[in-house]
Amino acid sequence: MKGINSKIKAVWGISEIGFSITATLETAFFIFFLTDVAQLPLAISGIIAAGSSAVDTVSALIAGVFIDKFHFKRGKYRPWLIIAPTIAMVFFVLSFTKIGGDVTAGIIIGIAYIISHFCWNITYASIRSMTNVLTDDPSERAFLSGRLGAGAALGRVAASKLVPWITAALAAIVSGVGAYTICAAIVSLCYIAAMGVSFWATSGYDTESKSEGKKISFKAMGKNIVTNPNLIGVVLHDILRLIAYYTVAAGTAYYAKVCLGDAAASGTILMMFYLGCFVGSFVASRVAKAVGTKNATLIGVAGWLVIWIIAYFLNPDYIMLNVLLFISQVFFGFAYGLSANLYSMCATWNHWKSGENTIGVTMSIMTVSVKLGVTLRALILPAFLAAVAYDATATVFDAAAIAGIQQMYFLLPIGLLVVSLIPFLFMFRIKDDDIVKMSAEIAEREAAPATEAAAE
Repeated sequence: MKGINSKIKAVWGISEIGFSITATLETAFFIFFLTDVAQLPLAISGIIAAGSSAVDTVSALIAGVFIDKFHFKRGKYRPWLIIAPTIAMVFFVLSFTKIGGDVTAGIIIGIAYIISHFCWNITYASIRSMTNVLTDDPSERAFLSGRLGAGAALGRVAASKLVPWITAALAAIVSGVGAYTICAAIVSLCYIAAMGVSFWATSGYDTESKSEGKKISFKAMGKNIVTNPNLIGVVLHDILRLIAYYTVAAGTAYYAKVCLGDAAASGTILMMFYLGCFVGSFVASRVAKAVGTKNATLIGVAGWLVIWIIAYFLNPDYIMLNVLLFISQVFFGFAYGLSANLYSMCATWNHWKSGENTIGVTMSIMTVSVKLGVTLRALILPAFLAAVAYDATATVFDAAAIAGIQQMYFLLPIGLLVVSLIPFLFMFRIKDDDIVKMSAEIAEREAAPATEAAAE
């Protein structure tokens, strides 16, 4: 198998910047578009938002099955980097339109949302599956994984400023729905261009032809998921730490408003949050090379955990919170940047253990973990706010309200991070050196039939 070339080293992760810019339009403005711009009834808006999100979570796993069952003549994963984003653009643009009456528009938007996300899920799983295709060197896989994490974090930083600026600029030129439709087209083109860079850089890789590609049964796909303790440990760990991550991201607005007394401060705090994760993800491969992927992940999560415990007892002001949050996310960036590598290692273990290459399904589970993390956060956070009797209409908050938000912002993530370490510590047992040995055995095993056929 080839190692990664200089082009890949230079541009890998740009794809995630493009994706983050596109995804930010949806996460920040989709519901606002439905209710205030398209002016759909709240009932229809709620059905679109909740129903489409639920279907999207299921489609993330289906996307992996789709990838593993489908073979192009010139590769299995790489062609999707161009095909899926291009299809997604058409339907993502339709997600920000209003065609016909309220019901008709709602149906079109809902269907477009689901199809566009299905294409996003295919692209997401495909580019992470490329990690296994590009190299079998553990340090290079960690590098690729780290760059994906860094690109995602940097994309959030850029998108937090760029997307509102684009929508505001367009709103001054095109009124109403049209501004968002055009904005969806612009960010989709950014996404296609960013994926195109990765497609260009990986020319010569993933050259498996359709005739060479082995068809994988649905039974094998399911078996490889439920019988892989390493994967189960990674998924449980990933979901719990992502709930903690998204809780802090969403909870920053509450902390700034209640504890700091300055709601506008949340923007800068979030910027430091994402910048810290970017720095940590960018250097994650170096940490993994020094101590191994599992240990680097443990250091990352434990580092955030320790700093967040300190922060809770220090009751930080605005400056100190920014400093502590940045450092905590540099640590977490070690773990976040190695996420794709963890799933890649589980995919290699599956291939080695069963003889069935189900990389697409395994990497798509990473998408499912992200979506479950977001969904569960959306359930846990309101429940916690209700438990501490948070009053959204209040302008002055007493000591009890401040203590409640502090518990939500610090103690809730601390508890989630502690629990997340348990399945990872005891169920994930793959070492970086094991990947080299397993990859060699896989290559030898798959070369044997061709050698025997040539001998005959």
